[in-house]
Amino acid sequence: MYVTKANKVKVILSLTAVMMIAGTSSAYAKPKSVSQLELNQVSAVTQAKSEKTLSIQDQINKLSAGLKPGQMIAYYVKDKKQNPLDQISFMGKGFVYQDYNTYLVKAKKTNAPALTQPADLPKGYKFTNGLLYLQDPDKSSDLYKKLEKELKAQAAKGGKSIYSTKFEANEVFSSVLKYIKGKVEVVVVATRIQPSSPLDGTPVPFTNPNITEEAIKIGGIECIYTNDKKGLDHLDWSDTENQVRYTIWAESAKSDVLSFARNMLES
Repeated sequence: MYVTKANKVKVILSLTAVMMIAGTSSAYAKPKSVSQLELNQVSAVTQAKSEKTLSIQDQINKLSAGLKPGQMIAYYVKDKKQNPLDQISFMGKGFVYQDYNTYLVKAKKTNAPALTQPADLPKGYKFTNGLLYLQDPDKSSDLYKKLEKELKAQAAKGGKSIYSTKFEANEVFSSVLKYIKGKVEVVVVATRIQPSSPLDGTPVPFTNPNITEEAIKIGGIECIYTNDKKGLDHLDWSDTENQVRYTIWAESAKSDVLSFARNMLES
């Protein structure tokens, strides 16, 4: 998934120095000196108070605004209502490339889900850009455990509502290629299939009157075409061997979506 994916809030820190004036003499007494330690303590308290005036989401948005491509932030929200599971979270900024070959090089380096341009594009379409969305550290990984330990240790000592640390990501969970033909845009997405978490209780069936589904076999692969009257249509299929799910999105361009799929699955 890259960052979009935000409101920017400036935090203004102020520090007021108090001058002591002698009252019995016409001359002013020399101001008392303020140690660096005292200045640091006042600054820390002022910063903490300023941060509390921002909402949790505003603080998260501020953190994300400073990210560069390939960077991620791990953050811990010290608030039981906002973070009832008491876990750390992540956000990152992926990569965007207007050159297809540059996209391919980066996709290979970051172990991105396989997604290459078909040898023959449907008539009239041209490549516009490729995107790579960063992978969050797995909860069982050493990196996740290290970050969680560090952030919760900081939270135990401080008085802020959010604690964070920045790091470089080395893997991608989703690859995206975009194409246009006139005003029509087709978006092809490859995403790693994540293990499903067990659900409590009995799942409730969900139906949407605006959505209809159609099973279509292409190149021997079972695909599902979804028509959404109030959204984008899409075609989905899965590569179970490599644990990758493919989706092609477009608005009212079913024949073009199927052409892209045939070029990908029958070549």
